[in-house]
Amino acid sequence: MRKCNALVFGAITALYGSTALAETSWDFTTPWPDSNFQAQAAREFAEAVDEATDGAVKINVLNAGEIGVSGSQSMSAVETGIVQMADFLLFLQAGEEPLLSIDTLPYLIQGQDEMATFLEVADPVYQEIAKAHNQKILYYVPWPSPGLYSKEPITSAADLDGQRIRAFNPASFEFLTRLGAAPLEMPWGDVVPALAAGTIDGVATSTSSGVDGKLWDSTSYFNPLQWSTSTDAVTVSLDAWDALTDDEQQAIMDVAEAMESEFWAMSAAEDDGKTDILIENGMTVTEADASMKQTMSEAGQAMWADFVERVPEAGPIIEQYTEAAGK
Repeated sequence: MRKCNALVFGAITALYGSTALAETSWDFTTPWPDSNFQAQAAREFAEAVDEATDGAVKINVLNAGEIGVSGSQSMSAVETGIVQMADFLLFLQAGEEPLLSIDTLPYLIQGQDEMATFLEVADPVYQEIAKAHNQKILYYVPWPSPGLYSKEPITSAADLDGQRIRAFNPASFEFLTRLGAAPLEMPWGDVVPALAAGTIDGVATSTSSGVDGKLWDSTSYFNPLQWSTSTDAVTVSLDAWDALTDDEQQAIMDVAEAMESEFWAMSAAEDDGKTDILIENGMTVTEADASMKQTMSEAGQAMWADFVERVPEAGPIIEQYTEAAGK
């Protein structure tokens, strides 16, 4: 990933702009609201492609509500031609491709450095999966890692015993169960009322969601456990891609490579900035002790083994990645 700046786009435009032909228009769906950094990244990418191709390729970014495509439907929407591009969490496509939930495995990928190492191993496999669904991946943007919001501090393995924690996906539900908690799955819209009513004791989610939900009104502690890191992928239909000229394709790939590191920095800044907001609103940030880290590591690795039994093709990826990451 290389740093993006105006000189990069100037060079791209100079190289490819003079060869621009008829205008191409693509619809690009993102399930995230305009205020979300992922949606902001999508719009910046669209603007950069417009500039780099001298207006030959126009990308119209649409939020999910504008086109009726949910996060779990995004890969299918590109495959069937409803849209030409989509931005989606890989694990939300696991109903069609079970391997894509691999990045939800606890303690496998922790933070952006490990995600970069993981993608060096997984990207060729992900690209083959995308190709099977008539698309290619242009770039990835990871999310901030999840932590625990709670009414009482949770810093040791014993503190989690019996705690009713809202889980955000099947992997987090299983992980919290293995840690001794009593997780519940519920829609995000029900979380704040459930905290207020005492139906749940805490919430597993990111700093971004914690700020969005103003969780300082109903919880007092946040432990940034960073037990997993998941990523969005941005894909384009192969039908749309193959209709471009070679110069247009190269210009878009150059933009994607140039901007990817900027988008990763946006994600990191999102996490840091939202943590500051939590603290400013009275939230106490805690840290897991050695007992909790050990329990989480053991539970996570047990889940890796179970996942490989269900999805055998994950085995070589996990083996190669953990060796590269020194895990």
